[in-house]
Amino acid sequence: MRILKADNITMKFGGLVAVSQFYMELNKGEIVGLIGPNGAGKTTAFNMITGVYKPAEGRIFFQDEDKEVDITEYRPDEITKLGIARTFQNIRLFKELSVLDNVLIANHLRLKSDVFSSILRLPNYVKEEKEMYEKSIHLLEDVGLQDVMHEKSSSLPYGKQRRLEIARALATNPKVLLLDEPAAGMNPKESLELMDFVGDIRDRFQLTIFMIEHHMQVVMGICERIFVLDHGVTIAHGTPSEIQNNEKVIEAYLGVD
Repeated sequence: MRILKADNITMKFGGLVAVSQFYMELNKGEIVGLIGPNGAGKTTAFNMITGVYKPAEGRIFFQDEDKEVDITEYRPDEITKLGIARTFQNIRLFKELSVLDNVLIANHLRLKSDVFSSILRLPNYVKEEKEMYEKSIHLLEDVGLQDVMHEKSSSLPYGKQRRLEIARALATNPKVLLLDEPAAGMNPKESLELMDFVGDIRDRFQLTIFMIEHHMQVVMGICERIFVLDHGVTIAHGTPSEIQNNEKVIEAYLGVD
């Protein structure tokens, strides 16, 4: 069943077309990759899907329960509330806050109590706050960070900072998770662990995952389908084996002799 569709979306910056007529569908439960050389338009495509940029052309649709919603004009916070969360290529943690506080902040998206209730510590807010705290603890246990929950996030090793950023995204209760180069900066051992981790959170949280990644071992090892962008244009789409043997993809990455 389809959960997300980008219907020929285009993004222009002045006279530069960064992404042209990008068409993509994600089905529930899939792990799908988006690859391409540097500057191909991958992050721009993510930014359109998550509301950071508004497409110059095309529409974006999300399957919310039993209805399809046009989210093209939605703000990033509205898209997150609907069920699409993301991470960033450059880690964006609250570095001076603890690991636990980083996750607690993300939970505030789902709070029903108002500011008045929180200031006066009314029973409804106290109840929600307790539930939010317990949920955050369980989430950190799920991602293997419970032993460092009270440490400052900036003190974590790089691989654990990546996990924390993913945990923070998971705290918003997403249905679709967009990962922007989650293996960036990781060593081979950490990259292999990431493959298992992404597969595990997909199953545990019943997610659909769309990921940008330059690490080909990760992409080919975990993605069921792959889209390839080059200079903003989709040049290939298929299974990992089909992409590995696609002449246009090889040319885009390696050039022509």
